[in-house]
Amino acid sequence: MTEESKDSFDTVIVGAGAGGVAAAALLHHKGYRTLLVEAEPQVGGRASTIRVDGYGINTGAQIFELGGANAELFEDVGVQIRARKQAIPLVLRLGRRDIQVMSGFSGMLVNKVVIPTIGGLARRFGWFRPSADLTLAEWLIQLRVSESVRRLVRNLSSAMFAAEPCDVSAQVFFDYLTKKGGMNPYGAHPDGSIGPWQDLVDHYQRSGGNLLLKTRVVGIDVGSSGLVDGLRLEDNEGLVTTVHTKSVVSNVGPVATGNLIDENCWPSGYLASLLEKDYPGTLITLNFSTSKPIPNLKTLTFFGLTRRMAYAAYVSGPSPRLAPPGKHLYCVSSTPHPASSGFDTDTEVQLLKEEAAAAFPGFSDAHIISVAVCTGDWPGQRAIPGRDWPNETPIPNLWNVGDGARPPLGAGLSGCVESARLVVTAVDLYHRKGR
Repeated sequence: MTEESKDSFDTVIVGAGAGGVAAAALLHHKGYRTLLVEAEPQVGGRASTIRVDGYGINTGAQIFELGGANAELFEDVGVQIRARKQAIPLVLRLGRRDIQVMSGFSGMLVNKVVIPTIGGLARRFGWFRPSADLTLAEWLIQLRVSESVRRLVRNLSSAMFAAEPCDVSAQVFFDYLTKKGGMNPYGAHPDGSIGPWQDLVDHYQRSGGNLLLKTRVVGIDVGSSGLVDGLRLEDNEGLVTTVHTKSVVSNVGPVATGNLIDENCWPSGYLASLLEKDYPGTLITLNFSTSKPIPNLKTLTFFGLTRRMAYAAYVSGPSPRLAPPGKHLYCVSSTPHPASSGFDTDTEVQLLKEEAAAAFPGFSDAHIISVAVCTGDWPGQRAIPGRDWPNETPIPNLWNVGDGARPPLGAGLSGCVESARLVVTAVDLYHRKGR
């Protein structure tokens, strides 16, 4: 059954991941009448938190960048960031040695000396910077690096991009690590990954923004003018409602967005080109708990010499309410081989378990809460950085935002927020022109 809604909006935002929430908050703050639609019971997308067996399990992202695009977003809309920086937010483990990356003397050296120096020389003179036609794997071969360096770079690619070196542009990897400003400090929210985005949505709703959860967008309608003029929404009871809008921002990925519209409304070959360029990354995460804290896992830890395990985190350390009393919640993550598709899930999960057991005392007695394999329709990343689609689409009042449509050098949640700001500027200009 389909009903016609009397509601009409300036902009409907499809998907309440980081990019969608950011776009909705910014557009609403500018005075536009917005509707944010999310298929899941909660906001956040792959930066959310769900309850499993009494634990708060993060659905993807484990940390929140406190500076950069995230800080600007929350400041602009007037919401306090309740995520808090840890004393030691990140370490890189090389064998038995831990190197602080964002704190202490080594963190200062990395962010205040090494990154600015190498990045500055690269931007000014082109020194050290690899050519654009090389993959990261090809660049490592060219540099004749050791096996230890190969493993370190693979794990960094996995942790940051959910990809292997053969999937990533060497230039994108280099530019991302040496970009101006260095690495933003990480923080953790008391409520887990969902926390900052739920805080933003709560403010959005209190100030009059519209939100629908457990509601799927089953179609986007294009009128005779070639512009989007409505969306068909299906609630969890199967009722389909049509709402009218002057513009749409989609946070469900360019491929999924394309499939919501009749193929005859797209230029010839457009949908095929999206599929041809589709290159998602995969992330496997093992969530587990222990009765006693693991002595050598106290913060977010990147690994340099493991085969698969890219990072691990003490999730309930900074966010105790994510675990029942007397329990400690952890996660370990890896990217399989090959990273995009065609890997053996059972083999990859077993390898991750074996490396976790070797790295952490007491893991063999841990309670495995869940194993999340983010791939296919729910990938670790919809597009490996450097392979994102443009924000604009051939339909003038439809834009893509978030994962899969981030700007150059945009990665993680901050990249999604950066894309939202770009799209909001475009939407604002579109409406101001009276189209």
